[in-house]
Amino acid sequence: MAKPTSQPVVRRAASQRSTRNAAAVLKAITQESIANGLDGIVASSVAKRAGLTTGAIYSRFENSDEMLIALWENVVAPEFQTYVVDTIATINSATSITEKSEIVSQLEKPSRIVSLGAEFLVVAQRNEVVGEVVIPQISTWLSDAGLHQRNTAIKKAGVALGASIAVGSALRAFITGTNAGMSIISENIRSAIHAASPMQSPRKPIGPALSQSNTEVPLRDALINATAEVMSKTGFTSATISRIARKSGVTSGSIYNFYPDKEALMSDAVRELMRLTQRQTLEAKRTAAAAHEQNFGLTDAFDFALYPERTVWLRFRQECIIATRHHKKTHKEMRKVVAEQEEAMAMSFPNIDRGLISLVSTGEQIVGYGFSALFGYTNQLESCDFDAVMVQVAKQNGL
Repeated sequence: MAKPTSQPVVRRAASQRSTRNAAAVLKAITQESIANGLDGIVASSVAKRAGLTTGAIYSRFENSDEMLIALWENVVAPEFQTYVVDTIATINSATSITEKSEIVSQLEKPSRIVSLGAEFLVVAQRNEVVGEVVIPQISTWLSDAGLHQRNTAIKKAGVALGASIAVGSALRAFITGTNAGMSIISENIRSAIHAASPMQSPRKPIGPALSQSNTEVPLRDALINATAEVMSKTGFTSATISRIARKSGVTSGSIYNFYPDKEALMSDAVRELMRLTQRQTLEAKRTAAAAHEQNFGLTDAFDFALYPERTVWLRFRQECIIATRHHKKTHKEMRKVVAEQEEAMAMSFPNIDRGLISLVSTGEQIVGYGFSALFGYTNQLESCDFDAVMVQVAKQNGL
């Protein structure tokens, strides 16, 4: 008996209606993410935007995580990859960066899709499903750009700084709206990378700085520290009062006796922990200036960031940054803190031109926000020679 011949499966081409609906759903997911953040995706809202039923959405996507993956793969990743890779190339280019450089306008005012890309970097580090897709891709981008063990320590630092500027510009713009002076900041770092050479003697590492609240009010400190830990793992939306209460060892009622609502608690945590870090970075500059250190204390921020003891705090800061898009009180506090950093530096160094103070402050914020967002995407940051570059930055600016 002859065996039946196997026939290839013939798949029907998607109907025009199905194609239109798929495009409408993807557009609706994009609009919903821009309006409410990646953590705010809800099937019913996506359906309403797309003009479909909720059932039609669930027939395409099992849950909100799958919607986010579709958003990343089809909308965000292509534009965000180009933006990150081009920024790295520009920062490490032999060609000077001017106001007319194509990347400058993107750094000063990142597009909505680029902003979603920066938000994805944060969310992927606590969302396992999203992280399974996003983390390997971004890790590959960084490695292909030169952030790998075969490269020199200074060249790796150049790649890491380029990526930090790309991501940090998008994150800072959540708070400030725009990033003024990016042509000067970018060119300063670019020229410093090219002028950098290994230091004659190894730099003495600094110890890990305190990254917990110390208001001298025990209950307040416990709540602030618990808020930072919970929010670093769950994001703003899922950081419930009940979970914070359990982590801090107090009752939910006690929290409401101290704060009127969750956002007031979050704002207090932002205020205290952000200012704590700013005091530390400012003190590093004062110490470096008094000791006539060549790097003006600019390298200390990289050291602070790389200590494991700082991980919770840094992730909390990232969550605060992306929360500014949709939470007015958090946005208000973050804007205050950003402005205070520049003012505090100006008061500490009255002999430095105020315009230069503004550029240094903006540059530090951008690089700092972006640098800490890269931790989950590469294991090469500790082997980068940031000090060699920062010495040149300080020298170029007469710091």
